[in-house]
Amino acid sequence: MDLPSRIATLLEDLREIPHFKRIGDALKEAGKVGFRTAGFVMREQAERIPEREFLRFESETIGFGAYNAGVNRYANLLRRAGVQRGEPVAIMMENSPAFLMAEGAMAKLGTIGALINTNLRGAALTHVVRASAARVVVADEVSLPALRATGGAGAAVVFAPGAEGGEIFRSLSEALEAAGDAEPDIPEVKVSDVFLYIYTSGTTGYPKPTVIRHSRFTMGGHSLKTLLELTAADCSYAPTPLYHGYSNFVGFAPALHAGAAFASRRKFSASHFLDDVRRHRATRFMYVGELCRYLLRQPPTNRDRDHSISIATGPGLRPDIWKEFTTRFGIPRVIETYGQTEANISLMNRRGRPGSVGRSAPFTHKQLKLVRYDHERGEPVRGADGFFVECAPGEVGELVSVVAANTTMSFDGYVDKAANEQKLVRDCFAKGDCYLRTGDLLRRDRASYYYFVDRIGDTFRWKGENVATQEIAELLNRAPGISETSVYGVRIPGTDGRAGMALVVPEDGADFAPKAYYDFSEKALPIYARPVFVRVARQMDVTGTLKHTKIRLQQEGYDPACVGDPLWFRDPRAASYVPLDAGLKARIDGGEIKL
Repeated sequence: MDLPSRIATLLEDLREIPHFKRIGDALKEAGKVGFRTAGFVMREQAERIPEREFLRFESETIGFGAYNAGVNRYANLLRRAGVQRGEPVAIMMENSPAFLMAEGAMAKLGTIGALINTNLRGAALTHVVRASAARVVVADEVSLPALRATGGAGAAVVFAPGAEGGEIFRSLSEALEAAGDAEPDIPEVKVSDVFLYIYTSGTTGYPKPTVIRHSRFTMGGHSLKTLLELTAADCSYAPTPLYHGYSNFVGFAPALHAGAAFASRRKFSASHFLDDVRRHRATRFMYVGELCRYLLRQPPTNRDRDHSISIATGPGLRPDIWKEFTTRFGIPRVIETYGQTEANISLMNRRGRPGSVGRSAPFTHKQLKLVRYDHERGEPVRGADGFFVECAPGEVGELVSVVAANTTMSFDGYVDKAANEQKLVRDCFAKGDCYLRTGDLLRRDRASYYYFVDRIGDTFRWKGENVATQEIAELLNRAPGISETSVYGVRIPGTDGRAGMALVVPEDGADFAPKAYYDFSEKALPIYARPVFVRVARQMDVTGTLKHTKIRLQQEGYDPACVGDPLWFRDPRAASYVPLDAGLKARIDGGEIKL
């Protein structure tokens, strides 16, 4: 790090010290009696504030006492089913109080909750349940048909509403009633014990279970309740899936530890967002991915600022809509974050620098490095000495983090330890060292703030240049009549690299305007980054956490025989995009049309 960068980083570290002093004081206070795992906290809050509202789900409200009683029923059910401490139990439920009660039972029993994506079906569902090694599944009514279709997905017992009994499927309501809500004996669960398996999004294959220890839930809950300034009067609203980590760790856990309220809904709805936050009296909002963009697509009203949200936090508030979102909805503070479920990295933009995904805690910057990346070879660049080459400020590179056992930089990774080796690389900056590869390209400014650029798998080369899909998509979102864009590369016979293709979603009531889109791309983008093909759709293909999925799009490419959406081709002779049919595709593939 050069001298100007060291000075800028130091000054920003000093500005951030008050934030971390408050967090440090909170952790020190909590640690006086030893950090308590979530099961103990649930029981203690029920004894201390049983009538205080805790869960607000759509029209349902549940107090701390009633929540703890529900947790006890699930814990007793699992104990009667013979589940032992350290044994995995699969939970396949949509967002609901029941989900959080089942998860809470894991904390009380010292068992491991494997949180299953409710959208999975068939072979993918069977794979993830088997990967968890769970012999018992707790499911809701919505998930029961998918589990029935797989014969229980390899589990020995499935508890679900509406199950008619039998060798595998058993009635959840009857089992809960029989279990009772007596407080179970809580074993000496340690913060170092495994609490949950949370699965990766599965954008590049079957989802893989990652290891989440109680320490991440408990110590994170104490830290974040302080950072988010939660009091008993606050309510955190997190409408994204609880089977992924963010709603759980940043919404639910801090609220539990603070004695505050936590609100959610079965599925995110942009049209119901403002009604929800008003009804629940939400003061904190947890977003992910493109959710904020979906909120901006709603028709503006004179009540857009009629709410009590003072802090919004999450990953993925893109720079191109940051100011528009905060201005329209009147949200005074945004804490943008970056992390990976399976990784040992946590960046946080605590002081609200627009566009940045955050920075490390003060004086810990050496734990992370940005290294030059070779797109042709698909790996970081090594210099003449055999070690990685660090990026200068403003230079794009892959983010890597040091792996050090028995520290905050230790790495649990996946349940399948063999899969961890694909994430690790050694002899990076010194013989014998070990770093975790994130697979993400970022850049860093002189004050050590990071800015997300792209996923390595998404970036492609065309005309000898690297095309960062996320940056190009953000620029193309500003095109006339366009609401949302996903950019990816497709292969054309006889050409090197991959040509750019954009899936665009027009604004409500708008049609794709080929001439206007062509003119905009000419002005906004260098020639190698202008989409060669455009696919027009009415909605984006996303995961449960609103990440764009591109594998199917790349496989279908620009073939009209495979794509049901309208396709367009960039034609410089016409100075416009023109409709792409089978005949035009044949001419492109045959090299008749030069690109």
